Amino acid sequence: MGRDYDQHRHDHDKGIRRKLRWLVRFPKFWQSPINRAVVDLAAPVPGERALDVGAGMGPATVLAARRGASVVAVDPSRFMRVILGLRRQGQRNPSRITVEAGAAEDLPLAGGSIEVAFTVNAIHHWTDLEAAVSELARVLAPRGRALLVDEDFTHPDHPQHETHHDHEQEMTVVDVEAIASMFRGVGLDATGERTFLAAVPVKVIRATRAGA
Repeated sequence: MGRDYDQHRHDHDKGIRRKLRWLVRFPKFWQSPINRAVVDLAAPVPGERALDVGAGMGPATVLAARRGASVVAVDPSRFMRVILGLRRQGQRNPSRITVEAGAAEDLPLAGGSIEVAFTVNAIHHWTDLEAAVSELARVLAPRGRALLVDEDFTHPDHPQHETHHDHEQEMTVVDVEAIASMFRGVGLDATGERTFLAAVPVKVIRATRAGA
């Protein structure tokens, strides 16, 4: 029997109502400008080993694989993994994508096995930020890099501010400087900032591991 990752999910991320919400917002979960912008910033190159944490339906995974990277897409939701698995089969090079059950706090990967890791709108779903940071640090190879991006729905300039900012109380708080400090605490160089990406306000954390 496979491992149960429900302990790494907020209650509002579980159940049939959540699945219905995902389906209602299917177009954004399938592809969106923010995913393209994040992959552009992460800049995976052919042959690199990449990790998409909280991959969902795989919009960033697919884009990174099209660049020639070998991408491990990790998500705790079986529902999302099934959709991404089907999507994988429709890609020109499906072998570049591996779909795995897992969570940011418990990554199913060997230490030092990933050269570039990225997340898109996943951090606020994590239930243990320190564990997630430690896991990302563990799997990054020497000179590996991580890019974590969450849309800032609390910002009044976000187009979905009125419909989403009230849900912040149900989610993990994304404090960019606090998370960057956690990365520095486990030996990585890291910065955090609030900026704009794909014309929407975002919270961005960048972390890199020094070379061997």
